[in-house]
Amino acid sequence: MKKILILFLLSWIWVMRGNAENASSMKWSQICAGKMSAAWYGSEEAQQIADVVVTIQRNSGGWPKNVEMHKLTESQVTQYKNERNKQSCLDNTATTQEMRFLAKVYNKTKVADYKASFQKALNMIFKVEKGRGGWSQYYPLSGNGSYHDYITFNDDLVTNVMKLLRDIIDGKNEFAGLVDETSLERCVKSFDRALNMIINCQVDDNGIPSAWCAQHDTTTLMPVEGRPHELPSISGSESAALLSFLMTIDNPSEKLRNCITSAVEWLDAHKIPDKAVQDFTNANGEKDRRLIDKSGSAVWGRFIQFGGAKAEEIYGSFFEKLRNRGKSRSYTYDGKTYTYTEYEIATRSYKPEMAYQPIFAIYDNAYANLFYRFMYSYEDQPDSIDWRGCLVQTSLNANRRTSYQFMGSWPLKVINTEYPKWAKKWATGIYAPLKNEKEKCVKCVKNGRVLIRKNDRTYNAQGQLVKIQ
Repeated sequence: MKKILILFLLSWIWVMRGNAENASSMKWSQICAGKMSAAWYGSEEAQQIADVVVTIQRNSGGWPKNVEMHKLTESQVTQYKNERNKQSCLDNTATTQEMRFLAKVYNKTKVADYKASFQKALNMIFKVEKGRGGWSQYYPLSGNGSYHDYITFNDDLVTNVMKLLRDIIDGKNEFAGLVDETSLERCVKSFDRALNMIINCQVDDNGIPSAWCAQHDTTTLMPVEGRPHELPSISGSESAALLSFLMTIDNPSEKLRNCITSAVEWLDAHKIPDKAVQDFTNANGEKDRRLIDKSGSAVWGRFIQFGGAKAEEIYGSFFEKLRNRGKSRSYTYDGKTYTYTEYEIATRSYKPEMAYQPIFAIYDNAYANLFYRFMYSYEDQPDSIDWRGCLVQTSLNANRRTSYQFMGSWPLKVINTEYPKWAKKWATGIYAPLKNEKEKCVKCVKNGRVLIRKNDRTYNAQGQLVKIQ
């Protein structure tokens, strides 16, 4: 027995040393997420990294994104220290992951600077919050009409902030006793406002609540554009991640339960069945992606085009925005320069008959004439001549397919695994009137399915007549 205990202790020491020695081989996101041993976060190495995190914290309270903070050289630390007046970022898990790291190190060391840095970042989250709930990518705001200032679901920003707030509220593990009662109360209110915002942002697809766009307007809560390749649309990826999180909320309200059920139903109804995305090397020797047949699988667009009257409203607003700002883009092809307004690029390429199909766009300064251009082909298609006589791409190229996930199976786990478990506990027995009161309809959820009862007949969420056993 004594021998076994000694071996166990030696193994534990070896693992601890291995973890400490291998910290530099880990990703910063992994370290922040707690992938190192619990004891490591009290080590000298962890404190040295925490000191760097505190040193380069932006004056506004957060940190820049995509920085491997545990690998910064002395000159890089100096560079970031000199940039502390720049904007803080919440995108790509920035700031929330640094806060998690500091909480872990403070829990082990009780160094006051780490707690103070955490509180400063939390105060920033309170400041950047929108009046109707939610957060944008950067703080202070750009204030120039940029998509950076919108409520941002993109890259799971809202989801990540809400997860952090909930962990602070729960006060478990490294968050136990970390903030005072005033901050704790502010966390609760901020979380609740975000939850209400999510329900209000759910896009009404002609009477059926659908899912969410990557960005929403802070005032109207309407879906809006992001970068030139991020057109107003339903996001298959962000909606799936958001739903996965929403289904972990304890004691969901009736509104939230209806919100979740309708979104899952909508995504399930708009899948491309029996398909999957495959990485491969194409005939030109390039890394590439394509759709393949795969029974039982399904794919969605990262961007899914709206349809019906709601599409007219959303895209009409988007086109008018492009018209009002009057920006032109020039592109030189075959020795001739072609100049386009963003308004005509978008309106001439938009096809309303492609409603509920994945939409694509290219974001490359070498092809300015493709900014905000609606494209409908994921895999290679022949180029075409546009209305100006310029040769243009009609599909994504290999570089765009592999550098950005335009297609994926994101909602599959939510629909097939997570939702059935959740629905068994929460969904049955929810009843709520439809928004169109004139039709005297009743919407209910039965065994996880949205059903609409009208004139003694039963329809599914997509308006198809169904039989109830």
